[in-house]
Amino acid sequence: MSFGRIAVLADIHGNLPALEAVLAEVDAARVDVVVLNGDLADGPFPTGTLERLEALGDRAIWLRGNGDRWLAEARAGRYHHADVATDAMIQWAARAISEAQAERLGALPLSCTFAVAGLGTVGICHATGRNDDEMFLVDSSLDHALAAFAALEGDTVVLGHCHMPFDRLFNRRRFINAGSVGMPYGHMGASWLLLGAEVVLKRTPYDVERAIERMLVSGMPGVEDFVESYVKATPSDAEALTDYREILQRQQQAQDFG
Repeated sequence: MSFGRIAVLADIHGNLPALEAVLAEVDAARVDVVVLNGDLADGPFPTGTLERLEALGDRAIWLRGNGDRWLAEARAGRYHHADVATDAMIQWAARAISEAQAERLGALPLSCTFAVAGLGTVGICHATGRNDDEMFLVDSSLDHALAAFAALEGDTVVLGHCHMPFDRLFNRRRFINAGSVGMPYGHMGASWLLLGAEVVLKRTPYDVERAIERMLVSGMPGVEDFVESYVKATPSDAEALTDYREILQRQQQAQDFG
């Protein structure tokens, strides 16, 4: 496949107001395709978010994140998160979506590859090329980059998962994180990526007060914490990196990247 302009939306996490604002800008940008790069619906508006994404039709390419897999497995009674609060949210969202939506999320591919005019071959995945939950950070090592993305083609790699946008080289291979639409870290506003001959890390503001009103009546367990942590304010990049480095260290010790 070959495209001229692509929008990459990662880590929406059921934040429908943020998604609506981003899609308005995506429409104005006249992209050829919208890549939905995982962790789509595990948040305040799981059903509404999926319905809005489904309305994109053939314009959208869906990829799997760990949150999408968790929803599908929870819907089937096969998943429980070790953190009680996270598990309550996942179980609630899994019950909210339809069986057909859960099946779709569970069947999504891990990655895709295509050509972008003026940029070359681009590989896209949620976390890494070998795992939908593996942490890869702006300061990850070259050895980690070589191992984690060996199976993914492309001179440019686009990912998400850590919710923080970045654009850097690992031995001449360009890695771009699109950030998070629904749960941004390090800044306010919904992050996404406009990909073409030029690469633009976008940040879209939205009506936070109205979003909070809608979220607080969503029924999601822990929605007050979600609002305080990701809508009224966001964790700093330093805080997030500290937490994520600990997660990555545990993953590397367990070598749980199958």
